[in-house]
Amino acid sequence: MTKGLFISGVDTGVGKTVVAGGIAAVLRKRGMSVGVMKPAESGAKPVGGKLVPQDALFLKKMAQCDDPIELINPYCFKKPLSPYHAAIKEGVEIDIDKILAAYRELAARHDIVIVEGAGGLFAPLTKDIHMGDLASLLNIPLIIVSHPYLGTINHTLLTAEAADTLGLKIAGIVFNQFKKNKFPEPDFDFIHEKSGSHVLGLIEYLENMADSKKLISHIKSSIDIDLLLERLKSFSPESKHDDYEKRDKEFVWHPFTQMKEWLAGPVVTIDSGRGALVRDIEGKEYLDAFSSYWCNVHGHRDLRMNKSMRKQLNKIAHSTFLGLSNTVAVDLAEKLVSITPAGLEKVFYSDDGSTAIEVGLKMAFQYWRNIDPKSKRTKFLAVDNAYHGDTVGSMSVGGSNVFFGKFRDMFMDVEFTPAPYCYRCPIGKTYPQCSIACADIIDEKLKANEGQVAAMIIEPLVQCPAGIITAPHGYLKRASELCAKHDVLLIADEVAVGFGRTGKMFACDHEGVTPDIMAVSKSITGGMLPLAATLATQKVFDAFLGERHEGKTFYHGHTYTANQLGCAVAVENLKLYEERNIIGQIQEKGAALSDMLVRYEDLENVGNIRQRGLIAGVELVKNRDTKEPYASASRVGAKVASEAMSKGLLIRPLGDILVLFLAPAASVEQIGKMTDILYESINAVTERA
Repeated sequence: MTKGLFISGVDTGVGKTVVAGGIAAVLRKRGMSVGVMKPAESGAKPVGGKLVPQDALFLKKMAQCDDPIELINPYCFKKPLSPYHAAIKEGVEIDIDKILAAYRELAARHDIVIVEGAGGLFAPLTKDIHMGDLASLLNIPLIIVSHPYLGTINHTLLTAEAADTLGLKIAGIVFNQFKKNKFPEPDFDFIHEKSGSHVLGLIEYLENMADSKKLISHIKSSIDIDLLLERLKSFSPESKHDDYEKRDKEFVWHPFTQMKEWLAGPVVTIDSGRGALVRDIEGKEYLDAFSSYWCNVHGHRDLRMNKSMRKQLNKIAHSTFLGLSNTVAVDLAEKLVSITPAGLEKVFYSDDGSTAIEVGLKMAFQYWRNIDPKSKRTKFLAVDNAYHGDTVGSMSVGGSNVFFGKFRDMFMDVEFTPAPYCYRCPIGKTYPQCSIACADIIDEKLKANEGQVAAMIIEPLVQCPAGIITAPHGYLKRASELCAKHDVLLIADEVAVGFGRTGKMFACDHEGVTPDIMAVSKSITGGMLPLAATLATQKVFDAFLGERHEGKTFYHGHTYTANQLGCAVAVENLKLYEERNIIGQIQEKGAALSDMLVRYEDLENVGNIRQRGLIAGVELVKNRDTKEPYASASRVGAKVASEAMSKGLLIRPLGDILVLFLAPAASVEQIGKMTDILYESINAVTERA
């Protein structure tokens, strides 16, 4: 059964304390060890010169527990205000970690802890955290205490909707007649139908609540405790884990995963998240060190982002973009043109990084046929080790044999040029003495295929899936100049590195490059929804203009092209980039990350550390002096990731390269904890290897 139960109300004064204390007493009489908690109590009365938390003491009396009052009631204030405002009046700053630690201590002592909130779900506890947030952080279900008087349907349904919005699980609704006034007969069935929540009972008015025995008997006869316990059992982490693991293994096929190993091993199933943390169905929290695959920006469950999606959802979720436009897609396109490298003027929407690349490749290919139907430009130039996606076109320009080798017979005609992998230079040079000699090979490739190459595609600054291979400064600019020299279009794949990940809004900005075509996705919605865009210059766009019979139309599109939910969230995301100075945060936190990674050089099996902004790769080697890699069968990187997971850190290695791809929302303290855990995990595994 779940270890806690949060009691909130539709308003202040509806009798949350009575309900919380009554439930605690009834459960105690059923043989359970019950703890109680009032995290912050305001309006306390001074007795003998000391504030006395009457509500907390009442709860303690009803539970008959001997826990210290400091655990039961971490904060007590005199002013009858919200905890946040009462704390301000007394010059106190409420520490959420202190409250969470107190709850954990109580949960370790008891079978269940009844936690009474202050006011309603949106009553502020701190400037940024309200009572509903606290319930979410505690990861415990909720009882809503309402009243049976006129207006109860509105108040109750609004509170239930707020709980749903916050991702809270509702154990039930209790109606409390907190005053003697008559009331119309409540329509519990209607409330259950509209809220989806069980009504646990109606507590009729009790004249003398000072009589504990009478109060407990009254609560016991008014609330369906068996139904409550059944509901609490349904939230049990143990029953959830076994059920979800079993069904996952029965029905699901996971990406990039050897399913034979998956089916034999344990499954971590994520249920919720907040900020840089995700939580599994057993309640264990993990620091998300790869931004849920390189896309999360503002942290999980950002209220502004969620609100933007709800607002759009209540207008329209999706309408076709074929033959129609929509408001938010236009707003987003205008914004994208304003922030991307100057010269990119047109926006074509799709669904994800792979499709954005597919669009770009098809644009480049057709561009030359629209200009000259007899064009012989049928080839593409790509970079070794590249990864651009999993559709056929994007795989064709991918340089990974592991990912794409089995599909080579399906691919387009592509030439490859060596990767700017300075640590393991594929042409045997040493940077910077080499003067970026690998870029000269781009020139040689284009010369050898003069008039045959439609476009070169490149991951600007960082080849992420290849192992965070960071190109030396000047490589991108040189590639751009060579494409211009040979009249070849340049496609920039900013899917992973775009939207500030490298310390500037786009990686191309570091070297002042404007590509002819640019693909973006991942962070475009802050990591909330699938959406992608391919931007093109006016020159490219104009080549597709003509009469219908000329056949210049770009016949490409998707069902969910320019989906309103995705576009609305993306617009809000870019507003938050400005308001929260996300680029500045990335630069500051990137510098802090750089400092934290210095000590990794002390680990003898760390061969190379590569970083741009909040993207970092730590390459492990068997022998640092010779750069000898570990045998692939040893799976050292995977073992480090497993060790890190056991310590509460989620990373996904690329072979023996350990990747940190941090969300800007992660605090410097959290980044420090991530790097500490990764350091310890590398040390532990390499000592055993």
